[in-house]
Amino acid sequence: MSRRSRIMAVAAAAVTALVCALPAHALASATETSSMMDDNQLIYASQSHMVRTLNQMHSLGVDVVKVSMVWQLVAPDASSTRKPRFDASNPAAYPQGAWDRWDTLVETAQKLGMSVYLLVIGPAPKWAIPAWVRNSKQGPDLGQAPNPGDYQDFIEAAGRRYSGAYVDPRSVPAGSDPGPAVVPGVTVPGVSVSQGSSSTPKPGAIPRVNYWGIWNEPNERSWMNPWYRKLSRGKAYIQPEFYRSLVDAGWNGLSASSHSSDAIMIGETANRGILTPAQFVRGLYCLGGNLRPLRGSAASNVGCPTSGSPAQFAQQHPGLFQSAGYAHHPYAFDVPPNRRYPDRTYIGLYNMPSFERLMNGIYARYGVHPAGGVPLYLTEWGEKSNPPNPYVKTTTAEQAAWINLGEYMTWRMPYVRQLNQFLLVDSPPKADEPKGSPLYWSSFQTGLETLRGTPKPALAAYQLPIWLPTARHGRHVAVWGQLRPANHTSTQNGVIEFRRGHSGRWSEAAQVQTSSPEGFIYNHVSIPAAGQVRLAWLDPSGAVVYSRTVSVS
Repeated sequence: MSRRSRIMAVAAAAVTALVCALPAHALASATETSSMMDDNQLIYASQSHMVRTLNQMHSLGVDVVKVSMVWQLVAPDASSTRKPRFDASNPAAYPQGAWDRWDTLVETAQKLGMSVYLLVIGPAPKWAIPAWVRNSKQGPDLGQAPNPGDYQDFIEAAGRRYSGAYVDPRSVPAGSDPGPAVVPGVTVPGVSVSQGSSSTPKPGAIPRVNYWGIWNEPNERSWMNPWYRKLSRGKAYIQPEFYRSLVDAGWNGLSASSHSSDAIMIGETANRGILTPAQFVRGLYCLGGNLRPLRGSAASNVGCPTSGSPAQFAQQHPGLFQSAGYAHHPYAFDVPPNRRYPDRTYIGLYNMPSFERLMNGIYARYGVHPAGGVPLYLTEWGEKSNPPNPYVKTTTAEQAAWINLGEYMTWRMPYVRQLNQFLLVDSPPKADEPKGSPLYWSSFQTGLETLRGTPKPALAAYQLPIWLPTARHGRHVAVWGQLRPANHTSTQNGVIEFRRGHSGRWSEAAQVQTSSPEGFIYNHVSIPAAGQVRLAWLDPSGAVVYSRTVSVS
């Protein structure tokens, strides 16, 4: 029987003799979702390219497509310092076609069965940025801190448009009745929009978005400025203060548009910034290094209350405690995810448990104790490769292996709810920097494909992950993997294959079956000798998909 026939037989039969994948054990997450982000291939591409990219992401098994909702690309008169007269919370008040690229993305993703994560970011329109911020000259326009009220209006408009019950009045044929207006929180004939729930489907309505992010990397130099205010002695770093106000505004805007019970993420912190992730998050929650509330001038200098109870602070800032979780970007780039980064302030996968302890400690100071701990969403992550970047040591084969290692590590962390692959395609070098210089290559070569679209080994590794915690032969060798693109609503089947050495014939080591909602497998199989191991899965078209091969000593 051929390998393809054997795999088809596995897919067709559900027999108790199969070596079944273990259900999520005490250390593991059975529901960690797979996410991917690549704005260049989605919102900064033609509609046809966007659709092809979404289809490819779907074929790879992506659950959630993360995409930036760029305020300046939607706002009217974005380059003017004078705010135009319009209802900024009403999506219909924005320029014709301003929302088109996101409408297409949301509609296509829904047809493919994927969710969309909208990260509502800057740059803000000039009229939404206070004059003193524009004149501070502490950072680029990209991250100039906007007026929270204007940000609230914009995110409310986005929330209303993607509530699942909004019909663009300009899409309704002339002379026809568009139906009753959609007012968040108000039930009208034919339309029901309730807090935190999907709206009743309405003909022609734009699909609902259930994942939301508030700003991007607010502790990083480019994404949130000014960075500090001068004091009589020294300076106070104010990025946490600005971001706290945006979380309040974002939470209010999304609550007003029926999304308060959705997966709303806060944080989106970077490892390299004006403040370290730990410094930033303590400042965000108005706590000192000992996790005690700031008081007196130490509090007032960074916009924190100088008095009051912890319960009062939690009540005044619901987004800080009632959001779905905290989002972080745990890049290490060319350091394996199971090793500490040389800069010990970085929060990578290696020391993610310590960050989880920090978040739990912060919540506990305010009397908040989430069941299972504070959920973490790792909403940007990837490994750079050489080629194409000559300044990193990671080969393309190592990139593929490290991606699988990172996925295995986060699977073992039940508080990690999502891991995002950034990017699908390598980003181009920075054309405005000297060609061939480190700055020229300071963009992201973390894609699964080269800039020309050639698959890297990471593409197969991402589609069908595999990791052996101990890569030595024996009677009970642990094999972890994921049937990422399989249909997770039914039983999923695959085959673990083995060959002696590097040139022998592949043989079946074990048949695997899982009902994991994300296709995770964890098996102990007999590997009789040194050689190679891989995972195989039969896709719906009848083609056999293979993981990367893992050498076993």
